[in-house]
Amino acid sequence: MRKFRLAMLIVVGIMCFASLVYAAVPQVINYQGRFTDKDNNPLSGNYLVTFRFYDVASGGSVLWEEGHILVMENGIFNASLGSIKPLNIDFDKDLWMGIEVASDGEMTPRVKLTSSAYAFNAQTIDMLNSAQLMRNDIDSVMSGSLTLKKDLVLTDAKGSEYHMWVDDSGNVRVKQGVPASDKDGAILLQEGAGKVSGGFMQSATLILLVVAVLVLALVLYSLKKKK
Repeated sequence: MRKFRLAMLIVVGIMCFASLVYAAVPQVINYQGRFTDKDNNPLSGNYLVTFRFYDVASGGSVLWEEGHILVMENGIFNASLGSIKPLNIDFDKDLWMGIEVASDGEMTPRVKLTSSAYAFNAQTIDMLNSAQLMRNDIDSVMSGSLTLKKDLVLTDAKGSEYHMWVDDSGNVRVKQGVPASDKDGAILLQEGAGKVSGGFMQSATLILLVVAVLVLALVLYSLKKKK
C-alpha cells in the first residue's frame, strides 16, 4: 500500500515548453505541488522524488526520468525539471508525468501535461503560424514573397557553398565560396529583361570615348603632316 499521495495544490507549471525552441526562455519546467501521507498529513523533511514522462496515460515506456532531493515544508515542494537531466524529448504530442516518492511506487493516475503562455507563443513562433515557415527536414512549399537582406547561400551535397546576390547594378550574380566584392561573381541575369545593364553602359561609354579620342588624334596628326 502506498504511503504517499500528491495533492494538486498548484498544478502547474508545466510551463516552459517554448524553452526548447527559443533560447531566451528557461530550459526547465517548473512544477509545484503538495505531498501528504495516506492519512492526509503533509510531509516535512527531505525526500527523494522521481519524475518520469510518458506518452500514454498508463503503461508504456519511460521517455525521460529525473530524481530530485526535495525539501518539503507542510508538504509543499517545488522542482525544476530538466535542471539535472536535459529535457531531450519532443513536446509536440500529449504527455503524462508519473511521480514517485522514496521508492514507494509511482502514484496513479499520472498527471497530463498542460500548456502555458510560453507554449502558446511556441505554437505560433512570435505570432507566425508553423505552416508559414519553411523546414529543411521535409519538402516545403511557401507562397508569397521572400525578401532576403543578404546573400542567398546554397550548399550542395559535398558541402560546397554558392552565394547568390544582386549587385549594385541590378545584376543577379553567383559565386562558389564567399565573394570578395559586389562584382566578384558570374552574372546569371542582367538588369531588366532584354535591357542592357548599367555597368555595361558605363563600360561601353568609356570605350566609345577612347575611340573618339584616338580618331581625333589621327585627324590632327594627318592635318599636321599635310602642312
